Amino acid sequence: MKKIFILLLSISFLYAKEDFYYSFITPDLTQISESKKREILNANAALEDIKILVKEGQMNLAYKQILTFRNSNKVELLNSEAILLHSEILYKMETKVKAVEAVDLLEKAIHDSRITKDDLLEAYKLLVLLKIRVNKANEAQYYANAILHGFDDPTSKVYGKIAQAQIHVKRRDYTKAIKLLKKELIETNNLEVATIVADELYDAYILNDENEKAYELVDKVLGKNIDYYANDSYKALIKVNKLLDNGMDKFAIKIIQRLLEKASVTDSIDNFKFILANTYMKLAGFEPEYMPEAKNIYEDLLKVREGNPYFKRSKMYLDEIIMREGKFDPQMIASKYSASETMQQKAMMQELLNAIEDQKYEQIIRMKKIYYGIAERIVNRFGYKSMDDIYSMVNFKLIEYYLSAKQCTELNKVMKGVSNDALMLLIENKKATENLFACMQEEPKLSTYTIAKSVFSRSRNAEVYFNLEKVALLLKKYTDAEAFSQKLDMLGDPEILSKEFLYRFLIYGEKNSSFAMEKFFKYARENREFMSNNENNPLIIDFYYQYYLYLLKQKEEAEAISVLLKLFDKQNEMKARVYSPFVEIELAKYEKLDDNYDKALEYLQKGLNIKREMDGLTVDRKIKKEDLAQIYYEMAKIYEYQNKENKYKTMIKKCKNLKDVDSYYKKMCDRL
Repeated sequence: MKKIFILLLSISFLYAKEDFYYSFITPDLTQISESKKREILNANAALEDIKILVKEGQMNLAYKQILTFRNSNKVELLNSEAILLHSEILYKMETKVKAVEAVDLLEKAIHDSRITKDDLLEAYKLLVLLKIRVNKANEAQYYANAILHGFDDPTSKVYGKIAQAQIHVKRRDYTKAIKLLKKELIETNNLEVATIVADELYDAYILNDENEKAYELVDKVLGKNIDYYANDSYKALIKVNKLLDNGMDKFAIKIIQRLLEKASVTDSIDNFKFILANTYMKLAGFEPEYMPEAKNIYEDLLKVREGNPYFKRSKMYLDEIIMREGKFDPQMIASKYSASETMQQKAMMQELLNAIEDQKYEQIIRMKKIYYGIAERIVNRFGYKSMDDIYSMVNFKLIEYYLSAKQCTELNKVMKGVSNDALMLLIENKKATENLFACMQEEPKLSTYTIAKSVFSRSRNAEVYFNLEKVALLLKKYTDAEAFSQKLDMLGDPEILSKEFLYRFLIYGEKNSSFAMEKFFKYARENREFMSNNENNPLIIDFYYQYYLYLLKQKEEAEAISVLLKLFDKQNEMKARVYSPFVEIELAKYEKLDDNYDKALEYLQKGLNIKREMDGLTVDRKIKKEDLAQIYYEMAKIYEYQNKENKYKTMIKKCKNLKDVDSYYKKMCDRL
């Protein structure tokens, strides 16, 4: 009998859930008891109250109430809806632990058939989101497929596509998500569904750095269906935060204003007012007309003192406005709000702006590290993009300071704002010029280099051109570097030309021309003292390598071997990060030719085992498999010649065990 009653009750729910109690009948077609009817009505009303809490974003209270409801509920028909709501609350509590709990709850309920057919679509949609949150995209795909293939109506199919897009976003395949969502947005004629699709598409655009498209999209959505957000403050505030995070504050204001229009509960109204005032303050730095709007709201929120959750913060932000109007001293604000780091930074920011207005450059310099500790959001709140933007106001004085203190990072940040005339005055000081080039080489920046190149274009100082050449090479401005090298030839300073020798080698090397390299090596042989003068420059390693190959090509083997030995010594002496065992293999080859097999083995073994310094750590050389095959083969052949059968077999085995190697030596090993 109970089953029949539930069945009839279910049918009534299907057609008119809002007034379902009119169809509460027993099997003999008599009205059910008033007490039973009240029990059902009260349970349904309790569930609706919890849904309101969820829409208002009061998740902790909603969580407590749903637990109480499920523990006391005796209306079996509401179990499915209650489980679904419980899972939704857990998801919206936004922790991985709660998400795991929700997955377990919802999957068990589906497995035990406690989720009704009518609630199954919502359950699957929620499970997609939950699985994504717990980093199980493959399992989320299962439920997305269940939505796509388990429901026949067009709307459900769209939800399946949305679920797939959510999974693409999780996998960072934003392009695929955007393509899918755009297609659904074009094809759907359901405004509510279109808004949901657009909401997901907005997120994908933002993540794919397509902010302009996101802006256009949200403009259209709010124009057509702003009540999608206004009817659910949880959704609205999530959207507001996303818009604020991406600089779309005016859209956020539209949503909050619409929330205020529809709100009827005092607590909610005050909450929305507070959020709106804060948003106005975020804009006020760049658009001062919003500050009076914020001020009016904060003053309005201060009218009620007793039990007002916004009183302290509204008072604090109002004091900030008064400080920014110049009516409160920053030190007084800092003292009054000594426990608030944010207010301390705001007071510091106002102090900096006051110092700039009063031209207190020494204070700005002295307090620079402290001022740079001001969070960027605070800097933005006062109408500046960054602290660098503020410091551009005092460029020249700061540049003098940075050069004297050799603070290169800071120097580069302010160089853009320095005029050529000002820099020319600065570089008349030889020490300042030296410091400038030292900074340019320590932290090369194109903007700083461009300024220096322009300023020094008429110089007759060989040292200046040599420094410009080194910076040009660091910035990969090879044409410029060659021009500076040619100027050095014209000036003919032998000491500078000797220092410039290996940098000229880099310039010629970048030409990727054998003719150019032959020209350089002719220059090197005409100035052999330049080689010995630069033996302690790390660039000598690359030079020796290229010079060795050049000498071989010239069939000057004796000198080539001499250079190769120097290269070997320098690699080890400087602990160079050279991963190829080329040098050791070449030296072993020459030792074999002289029948020095033990020495050849020694070189080959060093090629295998040599260690290099990297970031302060000693690490093994990472040798390419092709090189390993060659070393193993060469060692095996020496061991074979020496009748060391076991070692021979070991080397051949190692060679054969190399996988995915296509080389001559590997093929030779495989044939043995």
